[in-house]
Amino acid sequence: MEGPLQHRFSLVVATLGRVDEIERLLTSLVAQQRRDLEVLFVDQNGDDRLVPLLVRFSGQIDIVHIRSAEKGVCRARNRGAAEARGTWLMFPDDDCWYPDAFFRTLDALMAAKPVDIYSGRPTAPDGRTIMGSFAAAPTLLTRDTVWDTLMEWIVVVRRPVFEAAGGFDVALGPGSGTIWGAHEIQDMVLACLETGATGWYSPTLTAHHPEDHGDRRTREHAQKMYRYGAGLGYVLRRHRFSMRRCLPEILRPLAGMVVYGLKGDGPMARRSRHLLLGRLQGWRTAPARSKV
Repeated sequence: MEGPLQHRFSLVVATLGRVDEIERLLTSLVAQQRRDLEVLFVDQNGDDRLVPLLVRFSGQIDIVHIRSAEKGVCRARNRGAAEARGTWLMFPDDDCWYPDAFFRTLDALMAAKPVDIYSGRPTAPDGRTIMGSFAAAPTLLTRDTVWDTLMEWIVVVRRPVFEAAGGFDVALGPGSGTIWGAHEIQDMVLACLETGATGWYSPTLTAHHPEDHGDRRTREHAQKMYRYGAGLGYVLRRHRFSMRRCLPEILRPLAGMVVYGLKGDGPMARRSRHLLLGRLQGWRTAPARSKV
């Protein structure tokens, strides 16, 4: 049974520091012309910057404003999910937005493929895939496919399945206070699959996000790669992936260190080194899965 019509989908948005981007997100959700959405903003700001914007949109879409002094995107997502009323959960980034046909595409997908989790492809408004490589063909979500089929803000999961899996691991992701700075969505979906849940990826289910044009040659970027690598090592270890599966994740940055070193490209060699060290450290230090 689905929840009440007005609360079929609960969109939980962890936010800190942004206002204009949230206006774009809300505008895109209002354009869906749906009565079955609620948007829960878990506001980690220490001020009222969001209040005028949320008040302005509250007559057009069901908004829940949750104040939170705790930092960390996964803590915020779990906090919002605990107050959600919808049958389905989504976790938009506070700077993403959705094409007008997003929920119509999702409805058709749900009718054609009844599963517990749906995921889609991140794109620029012109349809180009962004933020990495993603599968070109529809596929089941499995331990093997979660690595090129998941982006947090294009995952839709049944709320009871999310709850049974323990939600997001608060030790992972931005603001967690740990070195394990990424791959929280793979961890969450893997935990769902381990409960027996099923999932489906469709590249025609798309949503948008600003592209990352940051300089990959800076020390700050290398440190970010260390945290990303540590998150991957953590998730691989926590979900008992074999060393054979992990070996390419070690060999690729190792090869990068060699190639960039031979070219005399110190900044890119440093980036590869940090990625390698992060993956090794994440694997070595992964504790029990943390749930709050």
